Amino acid sequence: MPRMENLEVPADNCPVAPAPRVTIYTRVLHRACQMVGGVETLAARLRVPAPTLYRWLDGEADPPTPVFLKAVDIVMPTWSGDDELFAQAVRAARPKIRPK
Repeated sequence: MPRMENLEVPADNCPVAPAPRVTIYTRVLHRACQMVGGVETLAARLRVPAPTLYRWLDGEADPPTPVFLKAVDIVMPTWSGDDELFAQAVRAARPKIRPK
């Protein structure tokens, strides 16, 4: 998988919302678009029509939560064994609260 900072995708293939309409939704969708290689590919992965995805990328509307979470899954790195060990260490270090 290519590193996110090394992605080379033409700007017109993954549109950026105008500044007043940039939200967490537009930012995540834009990054997911770059990572998968374009709007058509992302639309297929999210199982939505491309024109709808363009509206979301442009900030004209917000995607439904399940669709947004699919895009988050695309941009988030895969959970590795090291991540699991870290999560276990954090859980073990939490103070134990005993019921009264």
